Amino acid sequence: MSWKKEIPIIVRTLINDLSDIPTYSDERILQVVTVAAKYVQFDVVLDHKYVINVVNPTITPDPTTDDDSIFISLVSLKTACIIDQSVLRTKAAAEGIRAALGPASLSVAGSLAGIRMIIEEGPCAAYDQLVSHWDVKEATAIRAVLSPFVGNKFDPRSIQLNPYRSRDIYS
Repeated sequence: MSWKKEIPIIVRTLINDLSDIPTYSDERILQVVTVAAKYVQFDVVLDHKYVINVVNPTITPDPTTDDDSIFISLVSLKTACIIDQSVLRTKAAAEGIRAALGPASLSVAGSLAGIRMIIEEGPCAAYDQLVSHWDVKEATAIRAVLSPFVGNKFDPRSIQLNPYRSRDIYS
């Protein structure tokens, strides 16, 4: 299956794991890709339905055969996000996090601050933004309620009791 070659290349590019001896094995990347694919199918409604097996990393039908670029992009970003979050957890456990209760403060130091920035502005943020734009772009059932909504405590009987009204709107 060509998705097992294409998606890991995209993911390795996003997480900067392109050295001759990569940090993550191909099997590990494929496992995370299938987990991410499960999340993508939960987050957005796509044209194609895929059968995803996490235990034996498979996605059928092959999304690269139909050139399902939105699925490939979302899965790649979600996979990179999951890996980055894992790196953050590992670094946080190694370096520690200093937290104070009042006034609330969270302090991270060293490379942990850089990883945190990657989480906030990297693949995770790109995935969230793409999912939110996809939902709006592909929305099919949109309705608007246009009314002079006042609030949940509005009592229409108070309209008739208003002494400053010059005319009755119901006559």
